[in-house]
Amino acid sequence: LPGSGIGETSTSHGVTPSDVYTTTEPDGCADVDTFGQAPILPTQASVSSTSNLLVSFTAEWAGLEADTELLITFRVNDDSGNEVVNTPFEWGVSNDPRLHDSGTLMWSFDGIEPGVYTVFVDARTDPVPGPPGGGNTHNNPSAGMGNCALTVFVIPTA
Repeated sequence: LPGSGIGETSTSHGVTPSDVYTTTEPDGCADVDTFGQAPILPTQASVSSTSNLLVSFTAEWAGLEADTELLITFRVNDDSGNEVVNTPFEWGVSNDPRLHDSGTLMWSFDGIEPGVYTVFVDARTDPVPGPPGGGNTHNNPSAGMGNCALTVFVIPTA
């Protein structure tokens, strides 16, 4: 799979981005629970020659219960809606239930063939693993995400 070398360090080089696509939602972009929420900020990107896609997502999250984390991943689907590639893991973020927190996540998908793709964020909540964690899965903990921006840089490889 392009862009997924679990446990391996990889380096790729491209030229100046040929295109940059951005989708923003200054208010709430998702209410997330244990059943997940997808797609978040679906962004269409056209790739005219084999390219690396550099994806950046910035958001604010709030409302996580104690011992619960928000898990986030990026997905790339083709124009028929079939998954082409995704991040080989989920980023886990948390915060104090009384506060808002924010952050930026970034990932590169290498060797994407020419075509039209939809890049989006997928998210869900989950109990924090291990003792004393174990958020209550019976009450379907949720989190709110807002002030979101998803940017896709298309970087040709040659």
